[in-house]
Amino acid sequence: MLYKVLIVEDEVFMREGLKNIIDWRSLGFEIVGEAEDGVTAFEFLKKMQVDVLISDIKIPLLSGLDLIEKVKKELKNPPEVIIISGYADFEYAKKAIQHGVVNYILKPIEEEELVDTLLKIKSKLKKRELIKEGESLLALERSFKETIESSNIKIENGVYVGIVYFKEMSSWLSLFLDERIENILSRINGCFEQLKKEGLMYEFSEIEGKYYVVATSEEDIKKAYQSIRKMVDFATEIVFAFSRKISKWTQFFDAIYEAAYSLNFALFYNQTGITFYSSSLPNSKELLYSKEYDKKLILAIEEEDSQSLQKIIKEMMEDIKEGRYQLDFLRTYLSFVVVSISSYFSRIGLNLEDEIEYFSSLRLEFSNIEEIEKSILKFCEGILNKFRQWKTSLSNGIMSELEKYIKENYNKNLTLKSVAQKFYLNPVYLGQLFKKHYGVYFNSYLQKIRVEEAKRLLMSTNMKIYEISQAVGYNDTDYFIQCFTKFCNMTPNQFRKKYRKV
Repeated sequence: MLYKVLIVEDEVFMREGLKNIIDWRSLGFEIVGEAEDGVTAFEFLKKMQVDVLISDIKIPLLSGLDLIEKVKKELKNPPEVIIISGYADFEYAKKAIQHGVVNYILKPIEEEELVDTLLKIKSKLKKRELIKEGESLLALERSFKETIESSNIKIENGVYVGIVYFKEMSSWLSLFLDERIENILSRINGCFEQLKKEGLMYEFSEIEGKYYVVATSEEDIKKAYQSIRKMVDFATEIVFAFSRKISKWTQFFDAIYEAAYSLNFALFYNQTGITFYSSSLPNSKELLYSKEYDKKLILAIEEEDSQSLQKIIKEMMEDIKEGRYQLDFLRTYLSFVVVSISSYFSRIGLNLEDEIEYFSSLRLEFSNIEEIEKSILKFCEGILNKFRQWKTSLSNGIMSELEKYIKENYNKNLTLKSVAQKFYLNPVYLGQLFKKHYGVYFNSYLQKIRVEEAKRLLMSTNMKIYEISQAVGYNDTDYFIQCFTKFCNMTPNQFRKKYRKV
């Protein structure tokens, strides 16, 4: 399922820019509507449930801030909101924040900032979905309250909510017979009964092999972990995933979310033992961006170097393992890498629909670090293969067009970069293409064409040397003479005297 987005912007080119700046589907979003004024936007929102509203502040009929206020007051399930504006006005930003806006983004919109904001919203929406899972969560809450009350625990003194998970559970269920499974589950249940008697930990529910527990201190959690390792000695990979300490009944759902997040974090990094939820990111997150893995991968693809591609991806995975980044940040970073690579190769003309669709289908929901490595490698190798095919077809078909363009425009200020832009090519690749096709680099090829035209003018006209220099594209006459001499082994005047037609 893709999260639905409505864009409200009165400038057509801005709407189009927003639609094309990122690959929405690969991030888990789809644009379901557009509006150029606040009234039309509100009518749309009344008819369709939208998850994210992106609105400019200055829109006709009903301003962006008025639209947000109306949405919050009148709609039963208001969407998350992103405000965009060309005005760096603190008062606007302050009002937007008061209305519960997720982010205030100034034009021109930065790709990375938009992706980061959307992934934050996605995380919030997922958390909301978890809370809406209704009956099971309400049942968990009831069991939690009953356990707290029957065990004479005072929640105001603080408790930790956690999940105990045996990583081998799925293999036990698939490999062992019913009698053996019953024995395993009986021993685990007996273990929790013993922990309860000792007052170390209290199990209040079991769902799909996950044991939901409550404990009153970190010390008790550590003792409980050691006891379970001894009593359930056939289990070698046990995860204790806990929330932060809570002291109010109303914090239960947040605690369940944090425990589930901690478990996913531990499973992602193949970690066993005790994990506590932390909302902070490692200080090294900027270091991961500074490594510029996206640029390194782009270069490896351009050089058609599969070995370098694999090596760079392995280095990136090692950095991720070492940094132990929070999953929300990691999804943001991976989206940045994928969008950066896709954007670069899309600009030079590659059709990457299959690769983007593949990554989009994953929805960045990786269960462990190895899955990321396989998926990123598959994504990059798909682009490399298409790039290789594209280069072959390009070199066969475009050289005649390039040759024609240069011969018609040699007298203008042509550079490798300007010609590459004209034909939507990468300048480095175009330089390589010229060398391969003509045996010389671009500048040498251009100089040769200019000199050939200069020779024609020297032989057939009375134009002065500086006039011929300008006519063939050289503003500096001395440089023209230097280039001419290099190609012809004589100066323009010497050439004219020798070959001038009478």
